[in-house]
Amino acid sequence: MLPALIVFDLDACLWTPEMYELTTSPSAYCSKRGGVIAGRDTVSLFPGAQSVLQRLCTDATLSGIQIAVASSTTEPAFANKCLDEFPLLPGKVEKVADLVKFRQIYPGSKGAQHFPKLKDESGLSYENMIFFDDCTYSDNCADVASRCPGVLCVRTPRGLTEEDFDLALAAFASGKKGVIK
Repeated sequence: MLPALIVFDLDACLWTPEMYELTTSPSAYCSKRGGVIAGRDTVSLFPGAQSVLQRLCTDATLSGIQIAVASSTTEPAFANKCLDEFPLLPGKVEKVADLVKFRQIYPGSKGAQHFPKLKDESGLSYENMIFFDDCTYSDNCADVASRCPGVLCVRTPRGLTEEDFDLALAAFASGKKGVIK
């Protein structure tokens, strides 16, 4: 059994540095620097995150899963620009943004604001969702698990890895809910 919706946090989960750390607005992807340029900064996807996102596009067994992002960044325009600029699979899914069906990117509680909106927008129950978050500044996984019973939540304190992703899929298939890591 697979989830119907996978929700990713952005800062410190899919990419680094965090949006508040940037000195200026992101502009464009630069292959030489391996990321989206923002003045003297470069926003880069974690290697595991890039692999997982590409896998979601190429693995036929995962093809029915919808993707969302939930971020409480204070720089939503920066985050949206990065999503729009990161290449994913040229010729198949051009940009990361093309993979993401739902976006909740604004300051606020993931459990009280982002997830209820994702539930409404997608029409899916919480029991059909997996959530990945670094939980660096606050435990968003615990917040979502307590306010949105049924979501399977996975902490990714060093950024999303393929191991985190596989652990979550296995836990979901076995019926686990709440916070597993």
